[in-house]
Amino acid sequence: MKQEIARIKEKALEEGVPIIKDEGLAFLLNVIKERNCKDILELGTAVGYSSIQMAKTDEKIRIDTIEKNEEMYLQAVENIRNEKLDGRIFVHFTPIEEYRTDRRYDLIFVDAAKAQYGKYLEQFLPNLKEDGIMFFDNMVFHGLIYEVDTITSRSLRALVKKIIKFREKVLNDERFDIIMFDSIGDGILILTRRNREA
Repeated sequence: MKQEIARIKEKALEEGVPIIKDEGLAFLLNVIKERNCKDILELGTAVGYSSIQMAKTDEKIRIDTIEKNEEMYLQAVENIRNEKLDGRIFVHFTPIEEYRTDRRYDLIFVDAAKAQYGKYLEQFLPNLKEDGIMFFDNMVFHGLIYEVDTITSRSLRALVKKIIKFREKVLNDERFDIIMFDSIGDGILILTRRNREA
């Protein structure tokens, strides 16, 4: 019998559900282990694939994950229950913009609407622990950030330009230390608060 997590991944790929690439996932899980992250917030649950993978790295991990698409939300809840992780992964059915919590996190994993990354950064920065990290996926967006002038679709070109603008903005934001990995997965950006006492 096929392992449940492999079935979730296969079904997501077949149905065109956006899930993190293998290389990016491996990198994310390694960061979680290295940084000993226990409290995680995920923006963009999809079908629960990445939250399940994160929770499986350590039995002490607790995850809040947000999804506004009802069909995806219901799939995620079922997948997480099937993996017996519903006591550690909590799926919130709401638009990300409307989610509020006082909880603070070791890691905030951002894999949702790319055009809103700048807004999500400011919205959830107060929920990031002082030594916590924000992890943004899709920073090269299938390589399109390098070919923006050749994109014929106006809406796609506008989206890619927003990703480029976000990259430039955070790289020049003196509040943060930024590490960019364009060659891993679909491009990864890791943000940490700069130590003001240094």
